[in-house]
Amino acid sequence: MNYGQDVTVVEAFQKLARSIDIEFPERLATLMGIAHTPPATAALSSLEDFLWLDAEEAEREINEWLNHDDQQGRTFLPFATTGGGEPYCVVRLENGASGIARIVHFAQPSSLAHADISSFVAREYVRIATNLSWLSPQADFSAALIGEVALIQAALLPSDYELLKDLFSRQCVDKSYKAGPKSIPKIVKAFISQEEEEALAARLHHPDAIEFEALRAWMR
Repeated sequence: MNYGQDVTVVEAFQKLARSIDIEFPERLATLMGIAHTPPATAALSSLEDFLWLDAEEAEREINEWLNHDDQQGRTFLPFATTGGGEPYCVVRLENGASGIARIVHFAQPSSLAHADISSFVAREYVRIATNLSWLSPQADFSAALIGEVALIQAALLPSDYELLKDLFSRQCVDKSYKAGPKSIPKIVKAFISQEEEEALAARLHHPDAIEFEALRAWMR
């Protein structure tokens, strides 16, 4: 599909969404517009392992893996990816359920984890609130993250924006952090404990988090 040099990122994704007959969520369009409009390139910059796709990359991902005709009636619109190449997608399942999901490789089930882009973004910020050690040193983590969240306020539900604003208004202190069940605890700068992260994550999780597979026909 030829998007043309004068087409914005949002317009290109809207065109791609129409071509595969899936709704391009308004809040995602707002978020993408903010993120791709200088000087607002700081939008979501603190999120770990999150990389935007352009429409051509998203279309290639659909053609190579997530084509509706090869996915048992499920429709996927990739908009970002992890460093390992697992796409974040707007998903519509065969039963009509929709939301945001990270599509997992290696024939593992994926989960329709979030009802919308707002809860997905809020969840990712809650995740980094438990461990700021991977970020570049900041004189004031709180001010930096509150500013980053304020930048994308128009793309967030009011309840999610207030949650993040209150979260990053807390004092950033030393807390114990474990990268995994068998990992040795280490002390990191954080706004919340991992226990509180779990409680907040449950509030942001899709109320009907259906698990599904995204397999090509030859993989089944």
